[in-house]
Amino acid sequence: MKKQLLITAVLLSAVLSGCGSKNDDPASHITTENFKVYSSTSLPEAATQSMTEAFTAPTEETRFTYALNGTTVELRINDRLVKTLEYYYTPDEKYISVADFDFDGHDDIFIPYENSYSGYGYYYCYLPEKNDFALNDALMDVNRLMRVTVNNTLVEEQDDGYIDRFIEYKWEGNKLVKIRKTETYKSFNDDKMHTDIYKYDSKGVEYLDDTIIKEDPSEETTAAQ
Repeated sequence: MKKQLLITAVLLSAVLSGCGSKNDDPASHITTENFKVYSSTSLPEAATQSMTEAFTAPTEETRFTYALNGTTVELRINDRLVKTLEYYYTPDEKYISVADFDFDGHDDIFIPYENSYSGYGYYYCYLPEKNDFALNDALMDVNRLMRVTVNNTLVEEQDDGYIDRFIEYKWEGNKLVKIRKTETYKSFNDDKMHTDIYKYDSKGVEYLDDTIIKEDPSEETTAAQ
């Protein structure tokens, strides 16, 4: 009887040993980042890749919107409130501008100091690493509304009733630098329209690069009649 029990124990030990070695075989399972798939046969590489991709968390798209609520402006990312800005007046949507002003791939917002076309206001840029909006120092140095061009530059427009002025900027790292300025006006000397074109050297010093002179369009129209 003892001999029979001993043989049974030996056989059971051998079976358990065989099962353990089979489960410990690295070739018997495929490991992905989030789970293990056990298999008695090796899977093709394409199948392994598809399973890994299926369990990779998708990157959430960043979508910026804002809402006006009395004297406050609510800034939202993917419909979630991120920042609330308080003002002494009731902001009007027609004076607010949204664009990627710092060229980082995320929309930012310009909010004027008051409801007017003065052009002065605040630049709040989105910081994805903090999921927050903050004043941008370089843009605030300009302190006026600028439009984004197809050439990846920013253009500030000024009109004092006599001179139409356009100043073009580009980003160099975190610094906003002037690259070109044009001033169009009617000269008192020859009564013609002048456009002065200014450029900037490596030190940011402005110099007159060219002047274009043409007849006053209103005078040309009168002469034609």
